[in-house]
Amino acid sequence: MSEDDPATSTTVTSPGPPGQERPLLIGATAADPRNVVVIWNAMRRWLTEHGMPVEYALFSTYDAMGRALLDGMIDVAWNAPMAHAQSLMTSGGACRTLAMRDTDQDVAAVIIALTSSGITSVEDLRGRTLAVGVANSTELRLIPAHQLRAQGFDLETDCTHAEIEPRPAANGIRWVDGFLIFEAIRDGRADAGVIFEPMLDHLVRKRGLDSDDITVVWRSEPFCHCAFTARPDLPAAVSTRFVELLTAMDPDDPSIAEMMRLEHLTRWLPATDDGWSGVIDAIRAANLEGATFV
Repeated sequence: MSEDDPATSTTVTSPGPPGQERPLLIGATAADPRNVVVIWNAMRRWLTEHGMPVEYALFSTYDAMGRALLDGMIDVAWNAPMAHAQSLMTSGGACRTLAMRDTDQDVAAVIIALTSSGITSVEDLRGRTLAVGVANSTELRLIPAHQLRAQGFDLETDCTHAEIEPRPAANGIRWVDGFLIFEAIRDGRADAGVIFEPMLDHLVRKRGLDSDDITVVWRSEPFCHCAFTARPDLPAAVSTRFVELLTAMDPDDPSIAEMMRLEHLTRWLPATDDGWSGVIDAIRAANLEGATFV
């Protein structure tokens, strides 16, 4: 096949004049304003040098990027779990999961307590004060609430929630993150709290505790986290080649080593929609389908 054959082309057709082609356009949010340009300049340069011309567009919020993806204004979005799941649901399955970091595979949310509290089981949480994320936080509220409800514990009514003042994130949205939840547990404002498990060891070390000081009371079923999402009708040849190049990235390559470190991964992995069923179920159970991409 020639390089111009549509089955092998790595460019996409522009919505402008018929037949006009352009580089693949990837969307991302400026969630990490200190590093986002470093990350995406490295991604753009590496992919272009390996035969796939790309450009990137930065968005202030996942809601804005989600609309752009569904409208076909961008070809691929680097999405958080809420935004990725909403894209799959809102598009009726027309959007597709392309790839994720190795650190996004089979992650979990946990409920932790200080070992000194004596809390060791979900039953011990009844009537206690828990620190949780905001109402639309995927891993810090929605997934635990959905899965615990199936186990006979209602996160909204069988305990009280610690009063935690949300702080503004880079996109201006006020958010309760793992650091705030961990502080509430350590300071005694909460008896227990929900933490994104990949952050747990870092939080324990950062706050000068030992692993024995913390008890994991409950662990969610595994789910997948962030993902590259394809717009509806992105040509299969383009998405396939994009995933092939991502998964070929070597963390020892000095041209992308810093990018991979800043993105907290050692390998990109191909992915399918299957890994996000737990996230989708939790969003639907909370009646948030289509309501927010954040």
